[in-house]
Amino acid sequence: MAAPSKPSSASPGLLNPKTAHREFFGFPGAVSVMTITVSVVYTWYFSCNEHDGCQLPLTSARWNHVVTSAIDYQSYFSLQALKYVAMWWAWLAILYLVLPARKIEGVTLRNGQRLKYPISGLTSLLVTVFTAVAVYAQRGFAPFLWIADHYFQLATASIVFSTSLAAFVYLYSFRHSSVERENKPVVMLALAGNSGNPVYDFFIGRELNPRIGSLDIKYFCELRPGIMGWVLLN
Repeated sequence: MAAPSKPSSASPGLLNPKTAHREFFGFPGAVSVMTITVSVVYTWYFSCNEHDGCQLPLTSARWNHVVTSAIDYQSYFSLQALKYVAMWWAWLAILYLVLPARKIEGVTLRNGQRLKYPISGLTSLLVTVFTAVAVYAQRGFAPFLWIADHYFQLATASIVFSTSLAAFVYLYSFRHSSVERENKPVVMLALAGNSGNPVYDFFIGRELNPRIGSLDIKYFCELRPGIMGWVLLN
């Protein structure tokens, strides 16, 4: 999160102006992106996978199979996969917090402050790769084959985890007022995420710099879990 702003003589609400322009066509676009991206993943899996092969184009019977398979969530939702996804994020968060790193200041924010960010992505990747090599030396391919055999369960777990994290970040942005008051902490909102529409603001990201301690959630999530995960998967 952005640090509390200093008392200001500016008029209330100036720090967090109301969103004037909505991206992605506003509310309809936000809903469409969130639903279509997930739907595409499930549609492609149920229409083209290692069990049934690829049957394209999709016939009406095949669409019925896709819908029926999607409803049977027990076949692709796994608490074990969710646990491993959470452990993966926790591992990277620990590396983010404990690895020695050069810290640089970001751009000047609307309250005049500049946040610091650790430049430790490459170090975290190398530590993760060396750890994976050590796991392979001790246990062979078995852990990595488990990932390959359960990739769809892991995809589902990733969707559940990331959506839950996004919901937390959205609700977390309400911990303080977004209107400047003397000697009161204030949350700095994203210029595009202060529309007042909860679905749109959830999609865009309401708070500009959501932080827990020194962990900047947006900065952390932008590349580390996904890009480093791809390295291991590939």
